[in-house]
Amino acid sequence: MYGMVNQGVREYILKSYGEEVWAKICSDADVQNLEFDRMASYDDSVTYKLVGAISEHTGLSSDDVLRVFGEYWVEFAGRSNFGNLMRLSGSSLVEQLKGLDNMHDRILISMPHLKPPSFELEEGEDGLCQLHYYSEREGLAPMVIGLLYGLANEAGEHVEVKQTAFKSNGEDHDIFEVKLVDHQSDHMTSGHAN
Repeated sequence: MYGMVNQGVREYILKSYGEEVWAKICSDADVQNLEFDRMASYDDSVTYKLVGAISEHTGLSSDDVLRVFGEYWVEFAGRSNFGNLMRLSGSSLVEQLKGLDNMHDRILISMPHLKPPSFELEEGEDGLCQLHYYSEREGLAPMVIGLLYGLANEAGEHVEVKQTAFKSNGEDHDIFEVKLVDHQSDHMTSGHAN
């Protein structure tokens, strides 16, 4: 995994809990790096160990840690050099989801060893879409849910997200049902981790 992901985790913990907690999490995760080079590649196990240590420290499940971080990631990446690539896809959530693979293709120019996920969007009626998520990595579907809420928030839209197919249960890939809702219905997003 590229260092930018781990650096995003670091920034989130520093912002939310402070430097001492970050140092403790790294110690608990047996991770020597207190900082990460955004453009360097790190073994995926580093990220998974950090998530596990954050889970232990906060009492959140690993899935909830990934959801919260996924939502934060949109803001973090938006402030990076890749923020413009995200905005090039469009201003609405649907436009951005359609442009995810193109964005990753552009990122591959700078980060040739990146193994990005792939996304396929099926648009339905009444603001209901199916997002297909293909990844070599295991266990990151909860992060995608957070990303969807984060992207919707950035676009000024509100969504309900429900995972309908699970790679962890033997499916070929993960599928998410994404429903655009109006602001008055926003209270229905009970699965949304803040």
